[in-house]
Amino acid sequence: MRFLNILLALDSGAGNELALERAIRLARKENARLTVCDVVDSVPGDYSRLITAITPRELVDSIIADRLERIQSLLGTVDSSNLKIDTKVLVGRAHLEIARLVREGHYDLVIKPIAGRRATRARSVTREHRELMRHCECPVWLVNVADLSKDRSIVAALDMPEDGAISTRLNERILQVARSIALATFRPLHVVHAWTLPGEGHLRARGSAKSDLEVNRMVAQEAADRMAWLRKAVYSSRSDDERIANKYLAPELHAAKGYPGNVVPELAERLGAGLIIMGTAARAGLRGMLVGNTSEAVVSRTDSSLLIVKEPSSFSFLATTGETASKSEHSRPDPAEPKFTRMSQPPRETGTLRVRNN
Repeated sequence: MRFLNILLALDSGAGNELALERAIRLARKENARLTVCDVVDSVPGDYSRLITAITPRELVDSIIADRLERIQSLLGTVDSSNLKIDTKVLVGRAHLEIARLVREGHYDLVIKPIAGRRATRARSVTREHRELMRHCECPVWLVNVADLSKDRSIVAALDMPEDGAISTRLNERILQVARSIALATFRPLHVVHAWTLPGEGHLRARGSAKSDLEVNRMVAQEAADRMAWLRKAVYSSRSDDERIANKYLAPELHAAKGYPGNVVPELAERLGAGLIIMGTAARAGLRGMLVGNTSEAVVSRTDSSLLIVKEPSSFSFLATTGETASKSEHSRPDPAEPKFTRMSQPPRETGTLRVRNN
């Protein structure tokens, strides 16, 4: 899988420099188009009572200009030669505006920095990235500022389908992304599959030495079967490119007993992995709040960067927002489009007001 249209969404905190370095490195390797965007909040209507000599729209325009200058200043710190880089400023709720831009611009990948160690990471930051994962229809790469090394390994997590099939569209896409990133960044690749033996606790509760021996045999057989499945899933390549990538990368396989939400971050920490790549269910709205998924749990349990992959046809942005619109599946972004996007619903101008002196 190749990334030809990459979106870097800046953050208000630390990590923009590292995320930009990762984005430029990947864009240069893939010969991709890179867009760097920032998002500003809409001006609340209540602000109109406090603003003097400027309308809410003029205030938003001033903030947009400042953010564009900030982006240009950031780009000036890196070597961006031979790359096509666009800049945009969006106005609104960050995860919704980024998801909308992805849908309209047909981006292949979103890269976004995430602040540091999990022990000091604010809950609001984690929640913001969870919402982006739920609403964005392309892969999302959360670049952790703790991942400073360029040669730390990559862990890709696969899930075996209930019918025992060798592969699924999601697993194939996870492997494609993992191979692409590993080759682009020259990092070792590990592939992990977490599994459990259904009913093991109930079987062991029977309490006899004979039953424990039988369960141990079942566990050993399950472990062998899972490793055999994982080997087939990784090495049963369908194309010459995949076979060449496997031969070059020689990914190390891990079939680990336990729940994915525990196994994946623990293995990543043990291996010193800088990036975890895994799939996610496309849950948004109330269902996402009630159910959640493994990838969202891993965000708060790891200091590694995290790249979330979804099946191409498993997610609809419009379905989660109740909007109706049409788009061309094969159209590309208009090169003549403006360098920033204003609010779709600008605040109503209320005229020039004076500040109240309390």
